[in-house]
Amino acid sequence: MSKRFSGWEKITSAAGAKAGKAPSDALKAAKHESANRITRNVLTVINGQPGCVAYRVNNVGVYDEAIGARRKGNTEKGLPDVWACVMGRFLTVEVKAGRDELSPYQQMRKFEIEKAGGIFFVARSTGEFTDFFSNLVKKIRNGERIP
Repeated sequence: MSKRFSGWEKITSAAGAKAGKAPSDALKAAKHESANRITRNVLTVINGQPGCVAYRVNNVGVYDEAIGARRKGNTEKGLPDVWACVMGRFLTVEVKAGRDELSPYQQMRKFEIEKAGGIFFVARSTGEFTDFFSNLVKKIRNGERIP
């Protein structure tokens, strides 16, 4: 297995061992997770599951030292942070930390993705996402309908 797909066991077992709890409970208890940490963990969880692949979509501007200014991002506004294929199903994940809320553009993307039959999930913590993802994988394996 490549390095890209390793580490899921470390996230879940180490967090559980430190807190003396089941891995999912320990991840839920994590305080003050940054959006970057949640995003990294979402990618690790999805890419660690057979039949799944996920990519981060970086849609923020960057500082350009050559011109000494910030350049706008070159993607459309409101695109989700993570795009994935989960056992043949299209999943997007928007990561929100703290009190951050979906922008009007993100709400529009959520509507478009769900209308087209995709799944749009807002992840506020690693634990919340792992619970959602575990249930999603079970439903797909069992052939259940996913709204």
